[in-house]
Amino acid sequence: MTGQGIYSREYTRPLQQGDIFITSGVLRVVPASGDFAPKAWAAYDQTRNPLADPQPPIGGLDSVGGRALVMVLSHDCQLDKEINIAARALMKADKSLSEDEAFAQAEADDELDRFVIVAPLVDAELLLAAREKNSLSDLKSGRTVGYFPLPDESSLGLSGVVVDLSYRTTVDRLTLTQRLVSLSDPARLQLRYALARMDSLRTPDLSSDLAGAVGQKIVDIHLPKKGNQTIKLILDNGKSIEVLPKPGNTSQDGPLRRVIPKKTRK
Repeated sequence: MTGQGIYSREYTRPLQQGDIFITSGVLRVVPASGDFAPKAWAAYDQTRNPLADPQPPIGGLDSVGGRALVMVLSHDCQLDKEINIAARALMKADKSLSEDEAFAQAEADDELDRFVIVAPLVDAELLLAAREKNSLSDLKSGRTVGYFPLPDESSLGLSGVVVDLSYRTTVDRLTLTQRLVSLSDPARLQLRYALARMDSLRTPDLSSDLAGAVGQKIVDIHLPKKGNQTIKLILDNGKSIEVLPKPGNTSQDGPLRRVIPKKTRK
């Protein structure tokens, strides 16, 4: 990947999956008895606070964390789910309210849609997954499950970083203090495949199946049943291949939050 076509500077768009923000804090929970911090995360472990006293046989717990560059992982429709519900309820209760008026009232409610899942950007060379030259190459090319590589962009101060999808934390959206940049729509699709690959698919590789299907005629299609995410294509040689549907993009014209809260604007 290169920066051109990956990053989008459309800062007027709503908060969305793939946005890169400076946040006032990412946290992780650690044993109170240890001071270990992986090198890649050490820069973010700026403060340490006790969470729970020891309760034998369980030891105490601390939270460590600090200011960080993070990528928003929550899907777009999850970012505004409560506001959408509230706005529709307002319109149902008061038929005289327009859609814009209902959304304005819902957006003014600070209790709605406050929690966002993010993951920090880390230096790829500091990760244990990059101990060897080939491993580092796999990491930066996106072949290593659990990481989403970002192309270098000197104007943004990004160099040699990946998004650590294993280190997810939930933050208050009002702690997202400055949006650095967004991902373009094609890059957001790549992010969704990276998330699906880590959480469910692990190592999806259809290349050999597709190679074997070249020249074959599709004679039937079995659509996914409830709870199944694959589509089965039946070929005229009696064999079948399974493919995954393309992850969908949320329309920017849909009932999403129209603006980013003032505290999160660039």
